[in-house]
Amino acid sequence: MATDETVSRVTARYPAPDMTPEQFEVFVTTLFDSAKIHIPGLIVQPRETIQGTDGSFDFDATVRYQLAGLEFLVLVEAKLHKNPIKRGLVQELHSKLLSVGAHKAVMISTAPYQSGALKFALTHGIALVTVTEGRFTYENRMGVPPPDWTPPPTREDGANWGTPTFVGHCYSPGATGGLATTLMSTEGPEYVAELLLGVSPASND
Repeated sequence: MATDETVSRVTARYPAPDMTPEQFEVFVTTLFDSAKIHIPGLIVQPRETIQGTDGSFDFDATVRYQLAGLEFLVLVEAKLHKNPIKRGLVQELHSKLLSVGAHKAVMISTAPYQSGALKFALTHGIALVTVTEGRFTYENRMGVPPPDWTPPPTREDGANWGTPTFVGHCYSPGATGGLATTLMSTEGPEYVAELLLGVSPASND
């Protein structure tokens, strides 16, 4: 039986990525930059400090854009962690969102999320993303992943298959009350715009 401290299995489906802090930062910024095709004027700012109602807060990145004459702010926290992300970290991000008056908040992690963290995020509209190696997400032409990797695929394998080196997995409420997982990469900017920034591409095209 799952508890708040149990690692959410769906967020731990693939091995943790082998990436440097620099690669992680590039992945995060380019992922949001890709949404510019659907959101003209979008600005991604790495490492920004914002004053809130109860103090100032440092964010790994912020995203700003305008829509229908209104200005929107999205907060981004990037966790290059090995240990599962706890509920408390997601709660802190939600508190910061309220304090600075942001429109949305996104947490991107190289580690899986505990069940309590995932539940809190889904309840309060915090977007959660787990980063993994793209080579493990390859599916054949029938849309079915190979049943067993022996030996595990290499990055060269992934490049030959046309998969990005790193990809993200975003978790959101499913249509029938379950959990939906959407693959995130620069090749799918419409998903970045809708699920991470809260903008339907159709409304801005």
